[in-house]
This record gives sequence, structure tokens and C-alpha cells, in this order.
Amino acid sequence: MPNSDCLFCKIAKKEIATEILKEEENIIVFKDINPQAPVHILIVPKKHIEWKDDLKKEDLELLSELILVAKKIAQKENIEKAFKLVFNVGQTAHFPHIHLHLLGGWRGKIPQ
Repeated sequence: MPNSDCLFCKIAKKEIATEILKEEENIIVFKDINPQAPVHILIVPKKHIEWKDDLKKEDLELLSELILVAKKIAQKENIEKAFKLVFNVGQTAHFPHIHLHLLGGWRGKIPQ
């Protein structure tokens, strides 16, 4: 169920403009506005799911889709040899809507 106050739900419904890099039936992909790496992309399910209450067993397939899309984008961005996938959960997340960060593109030592 979409959350009317959720930034990612608004982006998925195209109520907030952003450069969409990829869109599938259940997923939307765009650049992070505060990048922490040369390549920093967000892979977001269109369905509003929060870790604390909403995540259910039937959502596991959707989470798997996020990872597969991240792999395809890493290949397209030519960073497949060294990249990070990060789910921020709980107090580490700025947004409760589940999303996956794809980070890569470093030209030297990769931050740990």
C-alpha cells in the first residue's frame, strides 16, 4: 500500500521528478541525490514495504528482483568487478521504505 508521505512512493508514482535510469513493473531505479560513491544508485520497489512491520515472506521474491536488477546495472555501469549492495535498516535508514543502494566506481582503494 503506497504511503502518501513517502518520498520513494511519490517518485514511483511520478509525483516527484527524478531521472529514472530503469523501470520495471515492480521496481524503479534512480541516482542517489547525495552520492557516497562515484556510482550511487537506488533500486526501489514500487510497493511500500517497511522492514519493521510490512516485510512478509511473499515479499522475498521482490527483494530478489532488487538484487538481480542491481547486478544488471552494475554490469551496465561497468563496475561489476567491485561494488557494494547495501540495505539500510532501522535507525540507519533515512527512509523506512525498503530500498537497495548500489555503490561502486572507485578508482583506487575501495572503502570498507
